[in-house]
Amino acid sequence: MKKCPYCAEEIQDDAIKCRYCGSSIDNGYGQTPPPYGDQQAHYAGQSSPSDPYAMWYANDAFASGPQGRSRGVTALLAILLGWLGIHYFYIGKTTGGIVFLLLTVISCGSIPALLGLIQGIMMLCMTNQEFENRYLLTTSSFPF
Repeated sequence: MKKCPYCAEEIQDDAIKCRYCGSSIDNGYGQTPPPYGDQQAHYAGQSSPSDPYAMWYANDAFASGPQGRSRGVTALLAILLGWLGIHYFYIGKTTGGIVFLLLTVISCGSIPALLGLIQGIMMLCMTNQEFENRYLLTTSSFPF
């Protein structure tokens, strides 16, 4: 048994994906990420990293990840313009954006504004990996 480098849960030695957080144990570059809690210290010390997503793996909210979207930008859009569903259009979920626009028209913006604020705060509190799994890699057209 070993610990998942992302959530620190016990997993099988030969596991390639954590059954608790869903994170891939191999970060896509043929190497295992640093131990849980050491990611920021490991990647922040690299002035010119060879890994183009080093700051993303270090959980920098405004670093663009492999999908090309930033968690910090999406969270700010959700907080400031969430009542229009702009954050859904930004991450490529147009159906979710249209639903938010319709909710804005029906409820005069009160319900979508509250939902956008809650989503933005949740996005700021999650890691980049959680954001990618929950909002970008999901097949749902309206992730919440």
